[in-house]
Amino acid sequence: MISVVKRVITFALTRKNSELGSLFLFVCFGCLLLACSPASRQIEHLFSGQIMGTYFRITMIGENKEDLIRHESALQDTMESVNQSMSNYIDDSQVSRFNRMPAQQSMQVSIAFADVIRESLIISELSAGAFDITVSPLINAWGFGEDGAVERQPGQAELDRLAKTIGYQRLKLKGQDLAKSVDGLEVNVSAIAKGYAVDQLSEYLLNAGVHNFLVDIGGEIRAAGSNLAGDSWRVAIENPTILGGVHKIIGLSDIAIATSGDYRNFLVIDGQQFSHTINPVTFKPSLHKLASVSVVSDKCSTADGLATALMVMGDERGFEFAKENKLAVYMLVRTAKPDEYTILMTEEFRRILQ
Repeated sequence: MISVVKRVITFALTRKNSELGSLFLFVCFGCLLLACSPASRQIEHLFSGQIMGTYFRITMIGENKEDLIRHESALQDTMESVNQSMSNYIDDSQVSRFNRMPAQQSMQVSIAFADVIRESLIISELSAGAFDITVSPLINAWGFGEDGAVERQPGQAELDRLAKTIGYQRLKLKGQDLAKSVDGLEVNVSAIAKGYAVDQLSEYLLNAGVHNFLVDIGGEIRAAGSNLAGDSWRVAIENPTILGGVHKIIGLSDIAIATSGDYRNFLVIDGQQFSHTINPVTFKPSLHKLASVSVVSDKCSTADGLATALMVMGDERGFEFAKENKLAVYMLVRTAKPDEYTILMTEEFRRILQ
């Protein structure tokens, strides 16, 4: 589906530190420490910091360190622009202002925000609503939003009331004009905005003549060219049982990967553990055996959104969906033993490993 889907809830916008509670991918930097041959003029520069409630790491390969450093300001501006437009935690962000608007009014949004909305609607249709950027009220009701944790499960009456303000079909986008058909509808692009920011950074670097790099924002990753050793970039999928543990290392070049999981960010309500992944169809946290799903695609935003949709679907429905749409997908499914997982991967993902 890398070719089938044209760029198609929840990141740090959903909860400031949700990355600490969700599955992440991280770069294996050890391979970057390999010495280059004496004839090589290539050097590596790492630009890192905090953005969108999580970390960012941008590794660039070039011949002149000063030239690479000069890109830092533009890269920072790019990330801050996406955050200012799409963060639910910034009162005057475009998404926050839109969420306060009444129904039937139109708001002109940035090209970037319109792109994210458009892609989100595409994947919502494709996934039959498993991906839905209007579930913020549900996220808050279950204690995973900006209102903080809750001590009780929302009752059916409350869920029925929230249902009247939820549904991607009630979101209307025409060009850059965004509107909603019902009062109270809110947008949260947490499951795709980090991936979109990764893509924006990657496109900037390519246009600037930097063709060997790896961009990582909170585990959403896009790689181009090769690392300092001249090999594909080495990226690890985390072991769900061990914080920071490595389950599998794969090589990436000119492609992106994103992972969604349910084992780090959860709440215990009334003695029962609930995942932060809310099912937009049932209005309740997803309950299934799927611990994590990684999606590889040409764009990180595509991988980001699809990973969330598959996490909502679960292992059985999600894997069938992945095969039908020819997605490059790698799943870790819980077994009866706490530290053991069944691996499901599509042929498209298997080819990446070869």
